[in-house]
Amino acid sequence: MAKRILVLGIGSPIVSDDAIGIRVSERIQSLGLDGVDVREVSASGLDLIEIMLDYDKVIIVDAIMTSEHPLGSIILLDESAFSTSVHGANPHDVNIATTIELGRMLEPERMPERIIFVAIEVADTWTVSYNMTEEVVRAIPIAVEMITEIIRKEE
Repeated sequence: MAKRILVLGIGSPIVSDDAIGIRVSERIQSLGLDGVDVREVSASGLDLIEIMLDYDKVIIVDAIMTSEHPLGSIILLDESAFSTSVHGANPHDVNIATTIELGRMLEPERMPERIIFVAIEVADTWTVSYNMTEEVVRAIPIAVEMITEIIRKEE
């Protein structure tokens, strides 16, 4: 049986660079890859548990602001990279590491065995605009290629 993979683009389509997860997932969706589902959400924390259930692998695409990398840099991360984060978009929610841990406690047979994060370094996650920073826009095709390569390796 083919493994089921979810590409999960996170962000807001109307908040400048925060839309990067959505834009990358739209491109992945247009490829029509077998065994790959694509979802776009403006959610974080506990809301993600139900979305990830029953997939073998999940690739989460989202904006990140570290100031440690040039704008548009694409960073591959695993779950442990988020263990010290405070929260997601909602300050009353839990961080992604806690979300995954809780999901695995509540639904151990249904949570994905592997979760990969494709984080793109961004500059602006506050301005209401359909326009993204040029460096972030240039990262879209590179991120799409990286994700399709990850998918090929996971098959």
